[in-house]
Amino acid sequence: MEEIKPPRRLFSRIIKRLGFEKQLLVIKRNLGFFVGGFVVFVFLSVFAIIGLREVLSKSSFGPFIFLVFSDPWIVFKNWHSFSFSIFESVPGFNLVALLLAIAVLLMFIRLASLYLNKFLEIIKKINKQKQYGNK
Repeated sequence: MEEIKPPRRLFSRIIKRLGFEKQLLVIKRNLGFFVGGFVVFVFLSVFAIIGLREVLSKSSFGPFIFLVFSDPWIVFKNWHSFSFSIFESVPGFNLVALLLAIAVLLMFIRLASLYLNKFLEIIKKINKQKQYGNK
């Protein structure tokens, strides 16, 4: 019987492909986690915005916002008194909760886009390796 010789560099191509597949699996898992987290925080951000809107309607913050848009020069002249009045009338906890939800939402967007880019990069490498393997 004739001895069958494997193609040159077959072992290195197999090992490289296994490495790509491992990276692809990790990236898919992380991408799924971050997209899921993004959906959860979008859902929670909607409730945070509704809650903040409800609290702002009950507080005395509305007239200050109206004053900024109706007469900005008075606000600019008396900015020191205006800023203290705003700090006294802003519902602090709800505003902090909204800002925290927005920050976490932006973090999930950033991480999901990062892992999506890595995912697409690995797919390109795998497709490039398939092209060279078929020649």
